[in-house]
Amino acid sequence: MSAAPTPFTFAGGPALSQEMFDKFRALIYEKTGIHMRDGKQILIANRLRKRLSLLKLSSYEAYYDLLMAPRGGAEMVSFIDAVSTNETYFFRENAHFAALSAKVLPELFRGRPRVRIWSAGCSTGEEVYTLRLVADQAAKAAGAPEPQIVGTDISTTVITRAREGIYGERALRFVPPDLLAGHFVPLGEGSFQVNEQTRSRVEFRVHNLFTDPPPWDVSDIIFCRNVMIYFDKPTQLKLVDGIFAEALHPDGYLFIGHSESLSGFTRRFAYVSALKAPIYRRRKAGEEGARDAARPADPAGAVAAARAAVRVKEVRP
Repeated sequence: MSAAPTPFTFAGGPALSQEMFDKFRALIYEKTGIHMRDGKQILIANRLRKRLSLLKLSSYEAYYDLLMAPRGGAEMVSFIDAVSTNETYFFRENAHFAALSAKVLPELFRGRPRVRIWSAGCSTGEEVYTLRLVADQAAKAAGAPEPQIVGTDISTTVITRAREGIYGERALRFVPPDLLAGHFVPLGEGSFQVNEQTRSRVEFRVHNLFTDPPPWDVSDIIFCRNVMIYFDKPTQLKLVDGIFAEALHPDGYLFIGHSESLSGFTRRFAYVSALKAPIYRRRKAGEEGARDAARPADPAGAVAAARAAVRVKEVRP
């Protein structure tokens, strides 16, 4: 007979019982779609302990009761922020941006009056500003209007940081020197801010992928990278074949992370193998229904790109 799980506690602090952890992760799943595994109990205890201290609460039970109370709506925002913190940097998984610049944008420029790009789960904005830099160069080369770009995230904290556009040397380490000089203002001590002209040409919104409408009726490209790894398969299917498929233009593109795959469950997207990166295209109406064939586990160039410029989207203790 196995022993009951030991509640996790900090020295001198409250204990997070298995029962309360189960309640918190059910709430996280309900509000964000994120699936917290059993091994995340310490992480959740660590994150929420800071909220308990700030609110002068003596137990996780009291904090949960606050979230469930009629007046808990404001604290729910802080709760979501606490459990969905992300880390990212510029030009992460660069194979995506190479395909975007060389293949996807030139093609779309020929068939669209104005291309729209949605970065879903954009974190602190590095992906959005990278898209701006890459899209500007591609549009200039094609003589096309610059694409519209919007970044969304469920966390108000990271959206605030994205709008400020202030980053350290680690986040900027893969930005080419000419782009760094042309689009960033040095602030000292290794920090830079995206200049006002560049910041003014992107938009950031607080947004829940499952409860809020997409930012536009139709997008041409959706970036949603290293977000779905936190969702179970039913939630992934709801997001991909439900929300994203409806939000994309026919023949629109969906970019996902190198560690992710839609193989075996999507009926509305087909893997674009020629682009040498994990990119899918929405199937035309007559092609929908068949499940996507398995894409190569590691397309040519993906390993090198992932190792050279991988963004780790995680909740860190």
